[in-house]
Amino acid sequence: MGRICKYQYTHFIYPFVVEEKKYDKFLERIVSDQKNWNVKLHDANADYDVYSFFLPYIKKFLFQPLFWKKEDKKNFKKYGLNKKMSLVKKMPCITFDYNLKNIKLGNVNTNGEEISFDISSIRLIVFEPGICFIDFKTEIEVYEKYINLDNVLDFNYIFKEITPRGDTKIQFNKIRANRIDDIKSIASFIRKITEGYETEDIDRIYYDRMFTYSYVCLDKDEWNKPEDFKNLENDFYKLQYVQEGKSESLFNTECERLLKNRYSRWQYSMFGFSRESGVVMVSEVEKYNITKLPHDFEKVYIYMVLLGLYQRISLINFSQELLKSSQQRVKNMQHKLTKFVHFTWFSQITNSEHGTDLWSKWQEAFGLNELFEEVHKEYQEYYDEIVAERQNGINTVLMIVYIVSAVFAGLAVFAEQIQFEGTWMEPFLYISLIIAILSYPAYLVYKLFRRVKKVR
Repeated sequence: MGRICKYQYTHFIYPFVVEEKKYDKFLERIVSDQKNWNVKLHDANADYDVYSFFLPYIKKFLFQPLFWKKEDKKNFKKYGLNKKMSLVKKMPCITFDYNLKNIKLGNVNTNGEEISFDISSIRLIVFEPGICFIDFKTEIEVYEKYINLDNVLDFNYIFKEITPRGDTKIQFNKIRANRIDDIKSIASFIRKITEGYETEDIDRIYYDRMFTYSYVCLDKDEWNKPEDFKNLENDFYKLQYVQEGKSESLFNTECERLLKNRYSRWQYSMFGFSRESGVVMVSEVEKYNITKLPHDFEKVYIYMVLLGLYQRISLINFSQELLKSSQQRVKNMQHKLTKFVHFTWFSQITNSEHGTDLWSKWQEAFGLNELFEEVHKEYQEYYDEIVAERQNGINTVLMIVYIVSAVFAGLAVFAEQIQFEGTWMEPFLYISLIIAILSYPAYLVYKLFRRVKKVR
């Protein structure tokens, strides 16, 4: 038998990108489906610990209804579709809660062993440009007062693949949540939400599996002394990198990268970070691990993951757009990138030291700072190339004007030898002479202006 867990839950997060031109229609479809989806009107009194954790501008970005008046929240529920849409479209981040009244238990078959589980919440989190996340919270049913850690590993390993783009080797019919409005499987549930709206551009599809966000509390006998973690280390890495319980992988515990991707502020707890998952493994020996931490990990820290994923997907999309952009789209791209930097590129999100450490770990795991610099470099190089092409065109035109003017200047000199006074040639030759004198200085002034503008 594997190691014993006292409590666990896993959030499976499916990211997808809505086509920009279909974003309003997608929102309208979700807002209008009041039978299944409700806009979450965040209430500071209900979850004070959650909202007080973040800096004010982060709260305004993630939880805009917090700043609505009580009367406005009441009225929102009474508004018609058009009025609701006019408010929702202005929100940079919208959370929709799914109606769970018909959801019961599901089951997953792993290696012939059936694991029962419950889906206790489904959310849809939508960020303004159309970057979206479907979040399933699952809990394995407890039998005989404990859960086998190998079952948790197997469950996470299989469930993350249950997507419309998942591994075709996985038999989707082995895992399902019953009676979700007649939807037979998780994959078809996702497809019902995204079909017709999700981008089909393969370069903008970030992830073909679900991101795994898992909390596991071990029995005190499994981790009773700080040094016991050495014996748990390999299982921790299996959890962190979403491997099967039967996997025979032996991780190199001295690997610098592995050590860099984990964090422990207190004894009997270890956080793990990767681009595929976020996990925490704790022991019930420490009371905080079974009282406050499960709440904070799920209700507070998960928003760091969503912010990190949102920023990473945005930057990857910017990079892909740059590869395909034409000169005509450069200004639009510049506007998008500037808006992203000013309003959604957050380096500081909380005053909590622990929270700051976690956010730094997520920035590192997602490679956000490196990706940000890379996109800026790509944009600057592309912009310089476009400017250079335009400059070459202007230089060519100015050179032609200068040559033509020089020719007419020669004619003006020639005119001194021949009497054109009083004829149509006289003003024409004078104008040509003026153009010849001014064209090259004008070219030099233009070059100086472009250089100054670029520096700014």
